[in-house]
Amino acid sequence: MGDVRLVAFDLDGTLLDDRGRMSNESVGALRRLALSGIAMASISGRNVGKSLAPFLPDLRPALHVGSYNGAMVLGTGADGERSLLYEQRLPADGFPDLVDFVGNSGVNFIYCRCETDRSGLSEAYLTDEETAWIRNLVRMTGVNIVLEPDLLSMARDLVPPPKMILLPGPGRREGLFERMRAAFGRRFYLARTGDDRIEIMHPEVNKAVALREICDACGVAPSQSLAIGDGDNDLPMLKAAGIGVLMGNADRLTRDSAAGAGVRMCGSLAHEGFSKTVARYVSDG
Repeated sequence: MGDVRLVAFDLDGTLLDDRGRMSNESVGALRRLALSGIAMASISGRNVGKSLAPFLPDLRPALHVGSYNGAMVLGTGADGERSLLYEQRLPADGFPDLVDFVGNSGVNFIYCRCETDRSGLSEAYLTDEETAWIRNLVRMTGVNIVLEPDLLSMARDLVPPPKMILLPGPGRREGLFERMRAAFGRRFYLARTGDDRIEIMHPEVNKAVALREICDACGVAPSQSLAIGDGDNDLPMLKAAGIGVLMGNADRLTRDSAAGAGVRMCGSLAHEGFSKTVARYVSDG
């Protein structure tokens, strides 16, 4: 498959394990892509800073970055000098209704603050309560989460973020997800992530949008892209790519959703699904 000119990938569960580490084989695969002149894109639910943090200094400048599930997309280059290719925050007219729903549901949440000014990009995750699910997210991503007990009462007056995260835990996640779909319909894009979280973005945001923006910036047709992911939020990207591959460690709901959509399967993270997929579909030139 020598016509692949861009490789896009999710991070947690695809490239990174539950401690935020990538294997030596995956690092080698990324370096071979860079040496071959094949464009690379990290497209994840993480913020910009934590999207770049796992990569060694020689690889970071070569990466395009799609963060917040595609709500913010940046080009290649040195940190602080990347061009902003796309930005879409939660809709201002729907954000107060979302805050009310969160309050009435009594669910732990994260407000993903992201601001740009002349000094660059400023990001922070704010939460109203420290829970086991918050601690799990910190352990997995290394993100710094600021505790703000009055966050719910403050939220209405804050600028709509690129993403909100609800953390009901595994036992409540599916029930809350269905309630949100009934309450909001198409007003937001809802995605299941991990087994304990729901992520909420603008209805026009998803990872396929990020993939298309990056393809345009690179002068690459989407049909010339390979995309690899493991989660429900990766499916739009996998379906939009020329070759979309779902990791073997994807959960049952995600595998069921991918069935019949032209998405291929590969091995699990533990069995080097990422590096073997790159080797299978990408020529070294």
